[in-house]
Amino acid sequence: MKHGIGSVRFSLDDEGAPYYQQLIEQIQQGIVSGALSVGDKLPSSRLLAGSLGVSRSTTSRAYDQLIAEGILTSEEKRGVFVAALPMVNQSVTKQFRADFLSRSTLSTKWAFDSGADVSVFPTKEWAASMRRSWLNPDMTVLQGGYATGYPDLKAEIADYLYRVRGLDCSAEQIIVTAGSRDSLFLLQHAITALEGAAGSSMKWWFEEPTYPPIRQAISASVKTGDLYIDDDGPCLPESEQISNVAIVTPNRQYPLGVNISVARRQQWLQALHNDSSSWWLVEDDYDNEFIYQGRSNVPFMQTASMHEQARDRVFFVGSFSKVLFRGLRLGFIVAPTRHVAALHKSQRVLGTSASLPMQPAVADFMQQGHFNRHVNKMRRHYRFKRDFLIQLLERQLGAWFEWRKPRGGMHVLIILKSSVVSALSSKTALDQHIAQDLAQQGIELSPLSSHYSDAHCASRLGFLLGFSGAKDETMVHIVVALEHWFKKKLG
Repeated sequence: MKHGIGSVRFSLDDEGAPYYQQLIEQIQQGIVSGALSVGDKLPSSRLLAGSLGVSRSTTSRAYDQLIAEGILTSEEKRGVFVAALPMVNQSVTKQFRADFLSRSTLSTKWAFDSGADVSVFPTKEWAASMRRSWLNPDMTVLQGGYATGYPDLKAEIADYLYRVRGLDCSAEQIIVTAGSRDSLFLLQHAITALEGAAGSSMKWWFEEPTYPPIRQAISASVKTGDLYIDDDGPCLPESEQISNVAIVTPNRQYPLGVNISVARRQQWLQALHNDSSSWWLVEDDYDNEFIYQGRSNVPFMQTASMHEQARDRVFFVGSFSKVLFRGLRLGFIVAPTRHVAALHKSQRVLGTSASLPMQPAVADFMQQGHFNRHVNKMRRHYRFKRDFLIQLLERQLGAWFEWRKPRGGMHVLIILKSSVVSALSSKTALDQHIAQDLAQQGIELSPLSSHYSDAHCASRLGFLLGFSGAKDETMVHIVVALEHWFKKKLG
């Protein structure tokens, strides 16, 4: 089966990968090789399917994935085209360098931001969902009921997790919370209660490094341990004869971006499956909606094992803050069916923190299809912002930092080269020293070493550059400031 677009010739092999995947790879290769250029129009999915002798669902699936990744763009009534990538304007960079050196911008606060870009949030659709959901309000909502979450929202979350993320759960397993911290606070209470007398000696394990608020969400009085991260993900520590709870980000470890390997995942699942298992697992899935090349090939811990005992010891935590907007403050827990009642009991004891009046609006937003369209739009939008930042780094900071272009997520991690660390000495970790210097100029940076329980033990030094919520001019200004700092120190 063959067909061509310009100088690109498609050839589908019956013995190869699925047809849609072959199409994706060949279109990508055409763009990389220059055979397909920005603005080139592709044939309709119907025409391409007819030419290749395959179903239209095959070509539509290939187009949809490439559109979601920002590689192609769809224009209503016009067709599908090769998308343009953002470019760093050198004149803009020079202007920011001049502004920085003249200190004309120091009254402004500058910071990278890995939150949602609310400037492109679909406010009209959201307003319509707010209005529609409150035209004839549910009396139970007005009376402060639905302690575990608005039923329609729980059903929509369950459907979304299965349809888009591959997590098979029921609405009854979902407990709506006020976000990730609230989820962890609730889980600490519930798991401790499930352990009974053993709960008082329970040890909580955090990835090292990790997102600092995760440590802060767990009571300071509990015993804690560190899960060290290598290229395979969080390492399983030696078993201790006490109850253990591990909080992990296996799909994209924060902040290092490591995906857990198949072998390492099996080690964790085996530890959960043992008859004498002392482990509980909390899987935090914080920004996995945004993958820019392919799809996540890491199955969720909660469904990765056929062993019921292992599934019963895994809780899944998600949030709407990264997908919609930070101020929404809504998240959720997917609990094993066996332990749903324990979560309900803990929630009754602790009280409900999640905003109930907002939940019908979110449910309607999802029911109307706005949520899926928004996520797809933002995936492309954030991919452009990531690529803009990568180009900027390559032009300005390559002499002092190294990095990997992330396949997904909302930040880029840049690591100080070992030669730079050796050349510069400081009483504090070098990345924190640099951050302190630039803070005097109105610039806020997030040092990698601050994500370790002990900054002096940080194996690498660098910065987390959140691109999703930062304006282009903000990213340019901070990168120029970093460039100037190093030129001043090292020449």
